[in-house]
This record gives sequence, C-alpha cells and structure tokens, in this order.
Amino acid sequence: MKTVLVLFQIILGIAVAGLILLQASGDTESRSNILSTTGIQKRGWELIMYYITIGLIVVFLLSSVIQTII
Repeated sequence: MKTVLVLFQIILGIAVAGLILLQASGDTESRSNILSTTGIQKRGWELIMYYITIGLIVVFLLSSVIQTII
C-alpha cells in the first residue's frame, strides 16, 4: 500500500510541476507599472489549468497525510 502511495505522489508531483510550468507568467508590461489599476484576470484554458493545479496540490497534500498515518 505504501509503495502505491509513493508512486501516486511521484506522478502527482510531476503533474503539478508540469502544470505550473505550463501556466503563462502573464503580461510583464502591466505588472511593471506599480500605479496601474488594471487587474489581471485568468480566462478560458488558463483558468481551467489554474483550478486543476490547485486540485492536484490538494490531492497531493491529502495523500501525504494519508502516507504519514499509514
């Protein structure tokens, strides 16, 4: 059981790292102006990837907690 959890965490870790690297860094021009009042909004596929990344991180944390209990 512990081996399965370790393999599951390795796969989740690679998936989370990949999703983080795939996410766009945003428009650097609008971020360089501190006085700018425009907000950056995620839309479409970028928003879906953001939510999937958060979900995978939560699953990774839960599997880590389960592994420490077992």
